[in-house]
Amino acid sequence: MPSVYTLASQPNHWNNTQLLKECGLIPFMLHKNFGYKAVMVGENTGDYPYLELLPGLEMDFIPSSNGNIEVFVFNSVNYVNKNYQKIDILIMRGLYPTTCVFIQEYKQKRPDGKVYLYLDANKYWMDNIRWEDPLFFNTLASCDVISTSCYKMTEYLNKKWPPFIVEHIPNGFFNASGEQIIKYVKENIILTVGRIGTDQKANHILLLAFAMVANNLPNWKVHLAGPVEAKFSEFTDQYFKNFPQLKKRVKFLGNITDKKKLYAEYAKAKIFALTSVVEGGAPNVTAEALFHGCYTITSDIDAAVDITDSEKCGRIFSINDHNALYKILLKVCTNKKLLQDAPQKSTEFAKSHYDWDLIINRINHLLNNVPTDNDVGELNVLWQQTTEKLINIETSSKEELSQIIRDLSILEKLAVKLFNEIEDADLKYKLNRIKEKVLNILYSSPAPQIKRDILEITAQITLDSP
Repeated sequence: MPSVYTLASQPNHWNNTQLLKECGLIPFMLHKNFGYKAVMVGENTGDYPYLELLPGLEMDFIPSSNGNIEVFVFNSVNYVNKNYQKIDILIMRGLYPTTCVFIQEYKQKRPDGKVYLYLDANKYWMDNIRWEDPLFFNTLASCDVISTSCYKMTEYLNKKWPPFIVEHIPNGFFNASGEQIIKYVKENIILTVGRIGTDQKANHILLLAFAMVANNLPNWKVHLAGPVEAKFSEFTDQYFKNFPQLKKRVKFLGNITDKKKLYAEYAKAKIFALTSVVEGGAPNVTAEALFHGCYTITSDIDAAVDITDSEKCGRIFSINDHNALYKILLKVCTNKKLLQDAPQKSTEFAKSHYDWDLIINRINHLLNNVPTDNDVGELNVLWQQTTEKLINIETSSKEELSQIIRDLSILEKLAVKLFNEIEDADLKYKLNRIKEKVLNILYSSPAPQIKRDILEITAQITLDSP
């Protein structure tokens, strides 16, 4: 089997926490489910207890740069030059200038090698990238698979970057405890997990909203799990002076590195709250919360619709609006029927969308079905043939579904080449949506709604001969 190497794009990476994020889980799951040799390459940042949870995943360390970006780039490029023959697939996280350097260096040495770039993307970051610049353009052109983790960003980038195809690959849940998920009796707890007190996470919004609703919800508590920023003490000190009655109801759990203990916190909580100002797609904590049956209340980040299943499994409020969050908490926490039904709805949704065993099947499929220029034919003829297959998708076998995905990939590549000549300016995006839904059928539970969606999108496409 091929060897897959994921190379750190920043100094002081990889750290232990990142092993159980997509950084480590993509190479590990490719190893676990498909037998790839999987190696993470970066600087040694300390102990890696999570490595024991990922048997077969290897780590290869480059010399420390002590935070010097030029030294880091030199050491990383040196590693690529020495090891490129071993690297069949290079995986990079995030579109940084360093990413571009490493991918270009690798591709010069291994033009036959594959590159997978997964974007920890949000609109603000992507809008600051001058993708037409040769550095970024040539890097994106060198990638065989580019992905981001929420539908909104997938659509946005497919329209923003017409020459390139961006796939939807969500951040999933990996049961690191190795034990069956315990179904606790849910308690009146609102839980949040992350780097508490950072500007990005905006945890003060949850605390302000809870202060407003607390008298109406006398039996409810707020638990915050994660390392706490020192500067956040200024806010919390004043908060508890203003609301001393909440000291026993707002609990800081600290940084819980034992996944079994962390999962127990999810399992007890009725509600998971995410108050972030911005996230790079769908954060890992939301998948963890959904798998443990939490009802998710989230700020309107890019992935908000994804992680609430269009508000079937949660609610969305405006970013930085603690008044809006207060109103939602008041309605949700007093709705016994909603909270009684929430665990089953959340876990069923999570199992069909955020299971790493399903997600890695999609990644492996895309890596091994990369269309080449030799596959290019006539756009409307291939589309007519594919349309016939889509109409009969109810009876398609796995082999036929796989071929449909390949045909759709070729059509996407054709649409990219002819983007300025075809009538339907959104063709690439529509083809991408159909392909993603066929992948859902192939690697998730087939649902009639998915098939109806495919036919609906198919009917929207009209092609003129380019």
